[in-house]
Amino acid sequence: MSADSAAGDAPRPTVPAPDHALESVVVRQERGPDRCTCYPADADEATRLTTWLSVNADVLRDLETMR
Repeated sequence: MSADSAAGDAPRPTVPAPDHALESVVVRQERGPDRCTCYPADADEATRLTTWLSVNADVLRDLETMR
């Protein structure tokens, strides 16, 4: 690698779109932080609670603002 090039300058590979899409839902809490869960559309409630990612909604960031 030459001194002129930096890792951040390399072209980004094109990533194909996945054959599935994730949905998300924010559950508003009376006590404690609101929670957001991302999951596939066909996941039942038990699977969403035990398998998929849930985070405090206040830590989420808009993808466009992070680019």
